[in-house]
Amino acid sequence: MKFRFTTLVSSSILIIICFSCSEQVNSFEYSSGFYKIQLSDSLPFIRYFSVDGLGRNQLDNNIIVWKSLKAHGEFILRKRSGTEVKIVKKGRPSEVHWTLKFEDQQFTVTSFYSGDSAASFLDFRFDKNKNHATLLGLMPAKGKTRLPALLHLPDMGTFRLTSDKPGAVVDYNAGRYQGRGHISVQIPGVTGKAEPVSYKFSTVNIYPDFEGVEQEKYSGFRRNYLNLYQINPVFRVLANNSCSDPVAFTLYMSSMLALNTPPLADSLSALDLVKMSIERYLNGMKGYGLVGYGKDNYEGTEVAGWNSPYNSLDSYPSLIIAACNYIKGSGDKKWAVRYYPVMKEWMDAQMKRDQNQNGIVEYELSGNSGSWDGHIRPANWWDTIGFGHEDAFSNTITFEALNLMVFVAEMLGNNEDAEMYRKLAGKMKTSFFKNFFNPATGVLAGWKSKDGRLHDYYFVMVNSMAVYYGLVPEEKEKEIMMALWNKMKEVGYTDFSLGLPGNLISVRKEDYTHPDPRWGGGKLEDGSDAFQRYENGGASINWSYFTLMAFKKAGLTEQYKTMADGIIEGINKGSFQGLCDEGGMTKDWKTWNGECWGYEGFLCDGYLVISALFPELK
Repeated sequence: MKFRFTTLVSSSILIIICFSCSEQVNSFEYSSGFYKIQLSDSLPFIRYFSVDGLGRNQLDNNIIVWKSLKAHGEFILRKRSGTEVKIVKKGRPSEVHWTLKFEDQQFTVTSFYSGDSAASFLDFRFDKNKNHATLLGLMPAKGKTRLPALLHLPDMGTFRLTSDKPGAVVDYNAGRYQGRGHISVQIPGVTGKAEPVSYKFSTVNIYPDFEGVEQEKYSGFRRNYLNLYQINPVFRVLANNSCSDPVAFTLYMSSMLALNTPPLADSLSALDLVKMSIERYLNGMKGYGLVGYGKDNYEGTEVAGWNSPYNSLDSYPSLIIAACNYIKGSGDKKWAVRYYPVMKEWMDAQMKRDQNQNGIVEYELSGNSGSWDGHIRPANWWDTIGFGHEDAFSNTITFEALNLMVFVAEMLGNNEDAEMYRKLAGKMKTSFFKNFFNPATGVLAGWKSKDGRLHDYYFVMVNSMAVYYGLVPEEKEKEIMMALWNKMKEVGYTDFSLGLPGNLISVRKEDYTHPDPRWGGGKLEDGSDAFQRYENGGASINWSYFTLMAFKKAGLTEQYKTMADGIIEGINKGSFQGLCDEGGMTKDWKTWNGECWGYEGFLCDGYLVISALFPELK
């Protein structure tokens, strides 16, 4: 009895001490060199959040979109010290809903059962116009992410989110359009008299190590190595960004970066994110680039539908490469056996599109000048330029898919398939250069239309990808890359902090699929009045990885260094994310003098380039 009495008295004393030492406040702020947070006394409690993953106290950008869901004063913040605060319901000071404890590079949130669901969550509700936050983790269901996970804030920093509860899940959602332009990471409160659950946010910087990486030059590299990874929480796949479309023909770039990405957490890798995403497609999900995507508000989200009666010519190759790279990186033979039949189905369907059996796969639309109606999409990622019929861009990716299918087929003992794909790759390589090379310009054309005409606008990415993937004879690599370099100098493209243009001369009106000048469509026949807008020669970091690597492969190290230094400068400045003006133009596309013509706000595709900014990675 004495023992019990002593314990009871001690507990009472502790409560008295706790509340006598705490201070009631309407708001609470904690700041270190790495992050700054402000709490309000009303739901959803988090009203200011800014991060500097490098600890330099750059914390002026509040990325929270704040809207109180309860009346101020309904809750009480009890400040225990400058580093700890409790959230309690007004009138019930002994019933703690939440405690938050802050340290220099991490903070811990603990939920307690109080018998009242009024404060049942903490919501980090991010404004997508200020930052395209994403939660990188495995998603067992729509809007649910299992921990551990990474809260990645491009151009700002990264937190590793863990919990002391095995299998803990947090809510993750995003909205795309006006009034719903947010990304939400919501920490759920405990229910049903459960034990308290703690969630820890720890700052991390994840990137491959190399000599010199700590130099100031690579600050953006260290902060932004993960920028390519953005998960759409509705589709549960890697996407353009967390609020945007899942795109079938870009997934392979995530898989390329994943092969060289350090572990994200003890039980989470970048390849796990690729696996989660490619499995969705292997099991029948549609994405942008595939017929059927966007019909009937697919999966209840906000999408930009794929307006073509045919799959894009680069979708299946991208998905195949992603699956093969997962197999290569993980060594998961059991998974390979399970999904090989679908991969083979995709590869065979792709090769059946070689309608004239010359080794080059063809898009079903002609690509003839003047054949576009302003609505139907062309063959590939460059979906406002009239790539059609024999599309050089998509064939470079198809070639890589064939070679990787040889690897997987041999790994599984499917030697007949391996030999078939090896022969198809050889046939494509034999045909490619002579089919697309334009002796008048000294570079490869973008596409050959059904009428036999070459369409050549000095496409930087087409030539770079062909060199990178080995579709250009070795003795021609330097010649082609120097032709592009000389053309850049001739047309006056010198500011590589803007990235690179896709084409160096304007696409003619008859070869541009979108008539609106907003999207690069010209009123003049030569398209020059819209040149440098969006895909009509606009600058971005999209596909610049292949250009840097092609210059490096061709031995043009001076040119490579000039471009790489410019691009890392742009990344360091955060030049590729966010709004530029009230008109809605964003930084992901610019004219050559830096005027904004983007629309996504953050188009993560281009960040593959980050793995081309130092020599070790291929």
